[in-house]
Amino acid sequence: MTKAPHGIWAMAVLAGLSACASRPAPEAPTTPAVATPVQPSFRLTPTQFDALPGWAQSEAAPALAAFRRQCDAWARRTPSDPVGQGRHGGAISDWLPACRAGLTVGPGQERAFFEAYFTPQRVSGQGEARLTAYFEPIIEARRTPEGAFTEPFLSRPSDMVTVELSAFAEAYDSDTLRGAPRRLTGRLNGDRVQPYPERRAIQPTAGQAFAYAHPADVYNLQVQGSGRLRFPDGSQARAAFAAQNGYRWRSAIGALRDRGELSNGATWGNFKAWITQRGPVAGREALAADPSYVFFAEEPIADPAIGPRGAANVNLTPMGSLAVDPDYHPYGALLFVAASFDGAPFTRLLVAQDTGGAIRRGPERGDVFFGVGPEAGAAAERMNSPAQFWALSPRPAGAPVS
Repeated sequence: MTKAPHGIWAMAVLAGLSACASRPAPEAPTTPAVATPVQPSFRLTPTQFDALPGWAQSEAAPALAAFRRQCDAWARRTPSDPVGQGRHGGAISDWLPACRAGLTVGPGQERAFFEAYFTPQRVSGQGEARLTAYFEPIIEARRTPEGAFTEPFLSRPSDMVTVELSAFAEAYDSDTLRGAPRRLTGRLNGDRVQPYPERRAIQPTAGQAFAYAHPADVYNLQVQGSGRLRFPDGSQARAAFAAQNGYRWRSAIGALRDRGELSNGATWGNFKAWITQRGPVAGREALAADPSYVFFAEEPIADPAIGPRGAANVNLTPMGSLAVDPDYHPYGALLFVAASFDGAPFTRLLVAQDTGGAIRRGPERGDVFFGVGPEAGAAAERMNSPAQFWALSPRPAGAPVS
């Protein structure tokens, strides 16, 4: 969502598109940078819960639900493993006492549980300090092309390969490779890996399309990273992030706006109306302004109340999961955020379980998963606020509560 969004709704708004990443998100460009980047500063400063603005009034039940799902994922790993690649977090074993205790917490006792098993630390560092939001759309789809349902959902291509440069960086102890993107997507040409084609050059193969929808709706799900497909018989399935062609995301709606084609505003509704009026050929050309392309996998929806799997391979919890920059925060990290939403304070404990291309901007950049459907989408579009972050670290075994 890596999952991501994928593209990220509020970042798209900033670019002139009114739509994370988890999420599963576009990766960095396929050509790696050769210069070693300067690592931004990062600091965790110990503090107390009563120093967290709005902590005493904050809703922590969704965070506990997300934390329990994270603990289920950790239970399938080796306890001595690090929780992730971030700059804090420790080993999975450090979190297991809280995981066990979290199973017995009753309604209304969530904050007391977190206070008993964790200590807060103020997050600071270079980068963008901002909170946005994303959601899982529900769109109308068909199994075969029909009327306005002309754009396919494509499964991951059989010729796509992924190169994990981070593994080579450690194996070769190479600072140059450490400065490159962690992962490259391409395809084999003989014994060489070449960049995968950009959007306009991708040609579906036989059997690769598993559903069709309006081109604007398919693009919406590619920006969000996943979504639900609703078919005429009332059944639903999830189009889950499967792969991305490696190109940096660019807003196709922003490109239309810059050409003066969306005089009524760069919104999803106007974009869809523009394609409907101009036809699928013009729509395909408009989408080609974005070289990034997301492939999907069809999945059943086991629980309609929760979202798709995020980058942590855990299903996202509405208002309990957060997309973060994993260079700083490991998946599973507990993060308390203080921002504003609709003119009121937005203070909430969240679990880092996703990422996205627009979120990899520092330790205080986050994207809240708001939920599923149009109501969640309308709210996510309005979420865009400066923010402060605190990380909750597990207390050492036997440590007294201060």
